[in-house]
Amino acid sequence: MTDWLWRTAYKIGFRAARFWWWLRRPDHDGAVVAIWLDGRILVVRQSYRSNFSWPGGRIHRNENPRDAARRELGEELGLAISADALVLAREMVVDWDYRRDRVRIFELHLQAEPRIRLDNREVVGARFIDPLALLQTDDLPPFIRGYLTELLPKRQRPLAGA
Repeated sequence: MTDWLWRTAYKIGFRAARFWWWLRRPDHDGAVVAIWLDGRILVVRQSYRSNFSWPGGRIHRNENPRDAARRELGEELGLAISADALVLAREMVVDWDYRRDRVRIFELHLQAEPRIRLDNREVVGARFIDPLALLQTDDLPPFIRGYLTELLPKRQRPLAGA
Protein backbone atom coordinates (compact mmCIF):
# COMPACT_ATOMS: atom_id res chain seq x y z
CA MET A 1 0.00 0.00 0.00
CA THR A 2 2.81 2.41 0.88
CA ASP A 3 4.54 1.82 -2.48
CA TRP A 4 1.27 2.49 -4.30
CA LEU A 5 0.89 5.82 -2.48
CA TRP A 6 4.47 6.80 -3.38
CA ARG A 7 3.93 5.87 -7.05
CA THR A 8 0.72 7.93 -7.11
CA ALA A 9 2.55 10.88 -5.56
CA TYR A 10 5.30 10.59 -8.19
CA LYS A 11 2.74 10.54 -11.01
CA ILE A 12 0.88 13.58 -9.70
CA GLY A 13 4.11 15.43 -8.92
CA PHE A 14 5.55 14.69 -12.35
CA ARG A 15 2.43 15.96 -14.11
CA ALA A 16 2.51 19.14 -12.03
CA ALA A 17 6.22 19.60 -12.74
CA ARG A 18 5.69 19.15 -16.50
CA PHE A 19 2.97 21.80 -16.38
CA TRP A 20 5.33 24.16 -14.55
CA TRP A 21 8.09 23.43 -17.07
CA TRP A 22 5.64 24.14 -19.90
CA LEU A 23 4.94 27.55 -18.36
CA ARG A 24 8.54 28.44 -17.48
CA ARG A 25 10.75 26.50 -19.98
CA PRO A 26 13.60 26.13 -17.45
CA ASP A 27 17.14 24.94 -17.97
CA HIS A 28 18.00 21.61 -16.34
CA ASP A 29 21.31 19.89 -15.61
CA GLY A 30 21.25 16.12 -15.41
CA ALA A 31 23.44 13.05 -15.31
CA VAL A 32 22.47 9.58 -16.53
CA VAL A 33 24.31 6.28 -16.70
CA ALA A 34 24.41 3.89 -19.65
CA ILE A 35 25.14 0.55 -17.98
CA TRP A 36 26.56 -2.05 -20.37
CA LEU A 37 26.79 -5.82 -19.89
CA ASP A 38 27.67 -8.26 -22.68
CA GLY A 39 26.56 -5.86 -25.44
CA ARG A 40 23.23 -5.12 -23.76
CA ILE A 41 22.23 -1.93 -22.00
CA LEU A 42 20.21 -1.50 -18.81
CA VAL A 43 16.90 0.31 -19.07
CA VAL A 44 14.67 1.34 -16.20
CA ARG A 45 10.95 1.90 -16.01
CA GLN A 46 9.91 4.82 -13.82
CA SER A 47 6.54 4.78 -12.10
CA TYR A 48 5.53 8.13 -13.58
CA ARG A 49 6.57 7.57 -17.22
CA SER A 50 5.53 5.07 -19.88
CA ASN A 51 8.86 4.99 -21.72
CA PHE A 52 12.20 3.39 -20.95
CA SER A 53 14.95 5.50 -19.46
CA TRP A 54 18.32 5.18 -17.76
CA PRO A 55 19.19 5.67 -14.12
CA GLY A 56 19.98 9.28 -13.43
CA GLY A 57 18.55 12.62 -12.55
CA ARG A 58 19.20 16.20 -11.56
CA ILE A 59 22.63 17.49 -10.63
CA HIS A 60 22.30 19.40 -7.38
CA ARG A 61 23.83 22.85 -6.91
CA ASN A 62 27.60 22.56 -6.37
CA GLU A 63 27.50 18.82 -7.10
CA ASN A 64 29.96 17.23 -9.50
CA PRO A 65 28.16 15.48 -12.41
CA ARG A 66 30.00 12.18 -11.72
CA ASP A 67 28.96 12.35 -8.05
CA ALA A 68 25.37 13.01 -9.13
CA ALA A 69 25.45 9.93 -11.39
CA ARG A 70 26.83 7.80 -8.53
CA ARG A 71 24.19 9.16 -6.13
CA GLU A 72 21.39 8.36 -8.58
CA LEU A 73 22.69 4.80 -9.08
CA GLY A 74 22.51 4.32 -5.34
CA GLU A 75 19.06 5.87 -4.95
CA GLU A 76 17.41 4.21 -7.95
CA LEU A 77 19.14 0.81 -8.17
CA GLY A 78 20.92 0.32 -4.86
CA LEU A 79 24.29 0.21 -6.66
CA ALA A 80 27.43 1.52 -4.99
CA ILE A 81 30.28 1.99 -7.43
CA SER A 82 33.60 3.78 -7.38
CA ALA A 83 33.89 7.15 -9.10
CA ASP A 84 36.55 5.88 -11.50
CA ALA A 85 34.15 3.18 -12.81
CA LEU A 86 32.09 5.91 -14.51
CA VAL A 87 33.41 7.33 -17.77
CA LEU A 88 31.93 10.50 -19.25
CA ALA A 89 30.87 9.42 -22.75
CA ARG A 90 28.83 12.36 -24.04
CA GLU A 91 27.45 15.69 -23.02
CA MET A 92 24.52 17.03 -24.98
CA VAL A 93 21.82 19.64 -24.79
CA VAL A 94 18.33 18.54 -25.77
CA ASP A 95 14.86 20.05 -25.58
CA TRP A 96 12.71 17.56 -23.74
CA ASP A 97 9.73 17.73 -21.40
CA TYR A 98 9.47 21.49 -22.01
CA ARG A 99 12.99 22.04 -20.66
CA ARG A 100 16.41 22.76 -22.11
CA ASP A 101 18.20 19.73 -20.66
CA ARG A 102 22.01 19.60 -20.43
CA VAL A 103 22.67 15.88 -20.02
CA ARG A 104 25.95 14.21 -19.07
CA ILE A 105 25.97 10.57 -20.15
CA PHE A 106 28.30 8.33 -18.20
CA GLU A 107 29.11 4.77 -19.16
CA LEU A 108 29.52 1.89 -16.75
CA HIS A 109 30.80 -1.40 -18.18
CA LEU A 110 30.06 -4.44 -16.02
CA GLN A 111 31.57 -7.91 -16.11
CA ALA A 112 28.67 -9.59 -14.28
CA GLU A 113 25.00 -8.84 -13.75
CA PRO A 114 24.62 -6.61 -10.69
CA ARG A 115 22.27 -7.18 -7.81
CA ILE A 116 19.70 -4.46 -8.33
CA ARG A 117 17.46 -3.24 -5.52
CA LEU A 118 14.53 -1.28 -6.90
CA ASP A 119 12.68 1.02 -4.55
CA ASN A 120 9.41 0.05 -6.30
CA ARG A 121 8.32 3.65 -5.90
CA GLU A 122 10.19 5.82 -8.37
CA VAL A 123 11.79 2.98 -10.31
CA VAL A 124 9.53 -0.04 -10.79
CA GLY A 125 11.48 -2.09 -13.33
CA ALA A 126 14.94 -2.68 -14.75
CA ARG A 127 16.33 -5.05 -17.35
CA PHE A 128 19.11 -5.41 -19.87
CA ILE A 129 18.08 -5.02 -23.50
CA ASP A 130 19.70 -5.12 -26.92
CA PRO A 131 20.48 -1.51 -27.91
CA LEU A 132 19.04 -2.06 -31.41
CA ALA A 133 15.74 -3.14 -29.91
CA LEU A 134 15.82 -0.09 -27.66
CA LEU A 135 16.28 2.20 -30.68
CA GLN A 136 13.12 0.75 -32.19
CA THR A 137 10.94 1.76 -29.23
CA ASP A 138 8.70 4.80 -29.47
CA ASP A 139 8.98 7.77 -27.13
CA LEU A 140 12.66 7.22 -26.34
CA PRO A 141 14.27 10.16 -24.53
CA PRO A 142 16.29 12.19 -27.05
CA PHE A 143 19.56 11.82 -25.16
CA ILE A 144 19.27 8.01 -25.30
CA ARG A 145 18.38 8.03 -28.99
CA GLY A 146 21.21 10.46 -29.74
CA TYR A 147 23.78 8.48 -27.79
CA LEU A 148 22.85 5.13 -29.34
CA THR A 149 22.59 6.59 -32.84
CA GLU A 150 26.11 8.02 -32.54
CA LEU A 151 27.45 4.83 -30.99
CA LEU A 152 26.05 2.14 -33.27
CA PRO A 153 27.38 1.74 -36.80
CA LYS A 154 24.97 2.90 -39.50
CA ARG A 155 24.55 -0.60 -40.91
CA GLN A 156 23.19 -1.83 -37.54
CA ARG A 157 20.70 0.97 -36.91
CA PRO A 158 17.02 0.47 -37.68
CA LEU A 159 15.57 2.47 -40.55
CA ALA A 160 13.96 5.77 -39.57
CA GLY A 161 10.31 5.26 -38.76
CA ALA A 162 10.73 1.47 -38.53
